Amino acid sequence: MGAGRPRGEDEALSGSELKRRAKAGVFIVSTRGLVILLLGFAGNVVVARLLDPHDFGVVAIGMSFVLFAGLVSDGGLGAGLIRREEPPTREELGALSALQLGVTLAMAAFAAALAVPLGRIAWVTAVMVASMPLVALQFPGRILLERSLRYRRLVAVEMSQVLCYQGWAIGTVAAGFGVWGLATATVVRALTGAVVMAFVCPAGLVRPLPMFRLIRPLVGFGLRFQAVNATWLLRDQVLNVCVASFGGVAQLGLWALAKRLMEVPYLILQSLWRVSFPTMSRLAGDEVRTTRLVQQALDITSVGMGFVLTTLAGSAPGLVPGLFGPQWRDAAAVVPGACLGLAVGGTVSVATQGYLYALGDARTVLRASLLQAVTWFAVTLPLLVPLGVASVGLGWFAAAVVEALVLGRATTRRIPVRLFRPLLAPVLVGTGSAAVGWAVSARGGTLWSGLAGGGCSAVLFAVGMTVADRRLVRRTCGFAASSVRAALSRPRREDGG
Repeated sequence: MGAGRPRGEDEALSGSELKRRAKAGVFIVSTRGLVILLLGFAGNVVVARLLDPHDFGVVAIGMSFVLFAGLVSDGGLGAGLIRREEPPTREELGALSALQLGVTLAMAAFAAALAVPLGRIAWVTAVMVASMPLVALQFPGRILLERSLRYRRLVAVEMSQVLCYQGWAIGTVAAGFGVWGLATATVVRALTGAVVMAFVCPAGLVRPLPMFRLIRPLVGFGLRFQAVNATWLLRDQVLNVCVASFGGVAQLGLWALAKRLMEVPYLILQSLWRVSFPTMSRLAGDEVRTTRLVQQALDITSVGMGFVLTTLAGSAPGLVPGLFGPQWRDAAAVVPGACLGLAVGGTVSVATQGYLYALGDARTVLRASLLQAVTWFAVTLPLLVPLGVASVGLGWFAAAVVEALVLGRATTRRIPVRLFRPLLAPVLVGTGSAAVGWAVSARGGTLWSGLAGGGCSAVLFAVGMTVADRRLVRRTCGFAASSVRAALSRPRREDGG
């Protein structure tokens, strides 16, 4: 097991066991995301009836600082330990924990010091930032569980946090504590995660060990890895500001709603992204298996996501006003471009991003993210006034194509995979199917016409893809079914997950 290695958390996995855990992880993580989305929506509905918009704005300010603190404290060092072939030692995990704990404690102290002269909003922010040291305690356990693809245990931690957060937030706000209920719920969520992690991870909570030299080799990859996340975060904030500045606050509202609508397919892609990184890291030294896995990921994702995105795009003209009211009708104009962007960029990134990270090539992913952001702005801003919010969807599509080209080129230089030809049939069939569904949905502009348009698109896509490549459709359905079976099957005794 190796000196200093955390007990029972990084065993070698056979090919069949790795495949089983990866398949189970796709279903578990995507289902977890959907449940958390629904719980969050329900909790927001309840709390929104008890608070005014100003209080929500105060919490939004605090959450922005929490996201920033998390971005800085992680530093991408955990990803460096996940991708490494050699398992991390307890001393390395302790050094990482000490660094993150020190950074988050300093941030919490700084936020509290600023709150003294600045008043209520700053104090709410300080309370929320005070949750970050508790989050830092969870990182070693998360690294070990991600490396071994034990997603049942990770989901147990995450679901416990969400349930405790919602219970505390609703209870305290209803009891009259107002915005302080939401602020302290952030601390309760982090504390719950630390406690549950101590139980589900055999290594427990790793004792912080201030020995930075042990993790210094991870800094280069970690900074580039985290720069990708920072680019995405900054891109979204700047895009919001630009849409409001050039198109008005109403256009920003339409974009915000459309983005919420796109969260459903995005959840599926996020589950695939999350699972692909540790899976690819386990196979980085086996070029044959890696090549086969990258190709399979692209083929299956192109059909599976094509079905979801085509259905969503075809239903949008009726679904949006039917669910949210006629005042939101124009938000549907974002959906076609956004869906086409995810069909191309999302599919290619699922197949390639985890592979490049596993090789340590975070530089290419960062370059792709930067070019994606620049392209998005370059296409959206000039078209925002003449086309309205639809320009954001067009920008999304153009940015996704640029990202796919950069990631695809870097991947095909290393392994012999076909990344763009397999996309041709799903994209063409999906575009035609979505156009027919859009026409059906727009004719009535109601929820029922939206459902009819989405159903029409789904049937046409399924039939079209079956004619184009029946074997690939069968493989995609088989993968989905095996993912469900793997997730619902009883874990092996040694897995414990």
